Amino acid sequence: MAQGGDVGVLTLSGEGPVETQAAVLRAVAEFEARMAVPLRVAYRMTTSAAAATDMAADAAQQSSTVTSGLQFVISEQPLSAAQRLSFTGNAVLRDSVHYPLYVNTYGLFYNVPGNRGVQLNLTACLAARILKGDIVDWTHPDLLDKNPGFIKGAADSFRIQLLADDPASGSTAAVMAWLSRACPQVPVTFASLRSDFVPVGSGMVAALQVTAFSFGWAPAAAGRAAGVPEFAVESKSGQYLTSASANATNLATALASVLPTTLTGDYNAVSAAGLAADRVAPILAINYLVTKADWSQSTPEEGQRGEAVKAFAAFLAGAEVAGSTAANAKAGLASRYGLLPLGDAIAAAIRTSAATAFTSHASAVPYTTTDGSGANVLSSSRASFTTASYIELQAQIAALRRSVDAGAARVLRGVGSSAVSLFVWRCFTELKGRSTSPLHLVYRAAGSGAGQNEVVAKSNGYQALVEFGASDTPMSDTTYTDLTANAKISVVHIPMLLAPMNFFANIPDTALPSRALRMKPCTIARIMQGDITSWAHADITADNELTTALPDQPIVVFYRQLSSGTTNVITAYLQKACSDWRLGTGGVLANWPTSFRPTANSNNMSTSVGATPWSIGYMDAANGLDLNLLEISMRNKDGNYVTSQTGDVTGAASALFKSDTWPKSPTQSFSSVSCLDQPGAKTFPIVAMPFAIVRTDLVSRGDAGALLQAFLAFMLDSYAQNTVAPAVGFAPLPQEVLTYALQRALPLLQADTTSKAWALESGAVLPGGRGSSDYVISSFAGNYDSLNSQTFADFHRAYTTNTNAASRLSGNASANATSNRTSLTSADVPDNLKDQLRSMDQQIKILQSVAISGLVFGIVGLGMALFTSCRMFVASAMWGTQREGLLVHPSSIR
Repeated sequence: MAQGGDVGVLTLSGEGPVETQAAVLRAVAEFEARMAVPLRVAYRMTTSAAAATDMAADAAQQSSTVTSGLQFVISEQPLSAAQRLSFTGNAVLRDSVHYPLYVNTYGLFYNVPGNRGVQLNLTACLAARILKGDIVDWTHPDLLDKNPGFIKGAADSFRIQLLADDPASGSTAAVMAWLSRACPQVPVTFASLRSDFVPVGSGMVAALQVTAFSFGWAPAAAGRAAGVPEFAVESKSGQYLTSASANATNLATALASVLPTTLTGDYNAVSAAGLAADRVAPILAINYLVTKADWSQSTPEEGQRGEAVKAFAAFLAGAEVAGSTAANAKAGLASRYGLLPLGDAIAAAIRTSAATAFTSHASAVPYTTTDGSGANVLSSSRASFTTASYIELQAQIAALRRSVDAGAARVLRGVGSSAVSLFVWRCFTELKGRSTSPLHLVYRAAGSGAGQNEVVAKSNGYQALVEFGASDTPMSDTTYTDLTANAKISVVHIPMLLAPMNFFANIPDTALPSRALRMKPCTIARIMQGDITSWAHADITADNELTTALPDQPIVVFYRQLSSGTTNVITAYLQKACSDWRLGTGGVLANWPTSFRPTANSNNMSTSVGATPWSIGYMDAANGLDLNLLEISMRNKDGNYVTSQTGDVTGAASALFKSDTWPKSPTQSFSSVSCLDQPGAKTFPIVAMPFAIVRTDLVSRGDAGALLQAFLAFMLDSYAQNTVAPAVGFAPLPQEVLTYALQRALPLLQADTTSKAWALESGAVLPGGRGSSDYVISSFAGNYDSLNSQTFADFHRAYTTNTNAASRLSGNASANATSNRTSLTSADVPDNLKDQLRSMDQQIKILQSVAISGLVFGIVGLGMALFTSCRMFVASAMWGTQREGLLVHPSSIR
């Protein structure tokens, strides 16, 4: 009788902690499949503390006639002395059995913006002081002393947000056991935790991911899988180790000195916390299968269950599940769930003790692990389709995920200023060419108003429509307050570059051969509000100290009719620099004089001025210079006349940063931040500092949040600032502003810790050969488009310069540019591009010759065709007759 013969399906009832449920349930499925007889393990999830309590309560009720309702529990907490009395004080049970299975690891985790990639160190006593509330700030001197590399993102509060698991959880028990051993001088219990801790229970990992400045503890495997940063905790041997530090041989040696292998007896004082072992993390807990020692006085059916329990314990502790240090610590099923083996020596000693620790029922048939087809054989070669296909299915799913993940493009969406669109698009192109993973980057140049509105997204319930918005001007106080105070959403303004803006005119060279025109702020203000309407006005003549006024031509004024950061900057400058300005400020003005002409965007503004003699308009300097328009030389705050080319653009930002106007924290309002009309002998007065406006909480953006961090880091890097920005007409940020953005603003951005983090490979190869791995932006990579984009841009600019010079000389911008082009040696054309223009001019002449030749041959061909047609009709009359409308030769008529 294999298991009592008539008992049907033999059922074992057990329970255990949620921390190891996945590993146990997987092992249960394997165990059931390997049994030749019907057997079911009913396993319930609870906590280690509850499991030990339930086991003791069940034992207290057992007798020779009253059988167990609970055959075993799995617990990280041994039975207490009082609980063990339920066994030793019961003549039927005799004693309890603690069958060691494997070791679980726990870790201390944190989420501090800017420190995701920084290893932070922690001692037991520092951890205890944090839990008790003696240390409440991440920048506490004692913490910084252990972590000199800690990145302070801002002057805001760095208050530690303490998250706590359930008091009865395995995580809490393991951490408290470690602290009591490693730092007894700072006693801490769950009851003595900081009063303002946030209870999160088993949702610790998810809570850590979304809670900035948080601290908590969790099973190590769960925290590592989610990518939550983990403290390197000081071990008893003086090393700072994370939970991933698990030298299996050293662990087994250390366990041998603390773990008894008798199975029976008092295990209450046994602990694996704080082992003095090289490269072994300190927060460990041993898992036991706890059951009764004596099954001889139970019923026959219960006695047979005892044999099944003994077999199940041996299976869990065996190499196939728990693993083996001699073979491979990662070979066991449990290792996939972060559990560690006890070691070969301990496992062998446990198997020996098991033979005498259990007392079997006289009628019970033991289960054997000798492979075969016997009814009571726990066969290693026996399986079910479910368990056999599970491993393959897992491997296929993992491979599919890797394939999909590697091939899926990471998407980043931005919107905003049209003035900075060329810079953003060029950076996007560079990122795509340098990335080792697919990217899909979209920036809509819809204006600064859209850049702010789609980040705020008030009409969308404050759910941001994009990852970032670019704006030539910062948020107003009203918008900032609405988002931060009413919607409780924090934002930062990250400087992008410096954008000099100015007024540009189209005055024919015949009227102004010097190509130089100066104006005071109030002179340009009176033009832009319609007080000065002629180029011959006395104020213009006086500003330029002209002996003869310009021709009495009406001034054609263009303005931006849609929401525009450029309009905002220009009007803010006029209001600041000239008390006579009365039209106000903003991205849209409704009170422009009716005679002024509207334009839609930056490009439309520059082309409109370029096509209209005697006109004036405002635009970013790059657009005006690209079309070779006449840039007005503005008088700066120190009384000197400068253009964006002759003045100091970077100096405006440096002066601003050193003033009291710059906010103390990146999360404060930037509404008063302006580079306009800053002091300095050569400082250019109309400089915008476009901002990338970004929410600090990027967790909801998924992978796009981490990609945004990479884009912003690239945008602030040397190549983008010193190569890309000047190439598209902008100036780089001064070093002090760059340092502020990189060290104080960027670290505040909190991305989802499960998202793919990007690495920037610049100058030095990434360690471990990671330069060719996924999610790397490499300075060594590129593409043909990026390589040649600047050459094409320079060529196009030189050609446009040459064409517009011809138009100016003709006095009519709409004149035929080709027939009036100036000499290729004109001073307007950069020397390094004259050869390219000369080559292009030669190609045009060749094409013109080809076209003329084609036309001549075409005319000759047409004449020959007409002549041939006439001959055919004449010949048809001579050849014969017409049959059914067709011309036929006489010889074909029969």
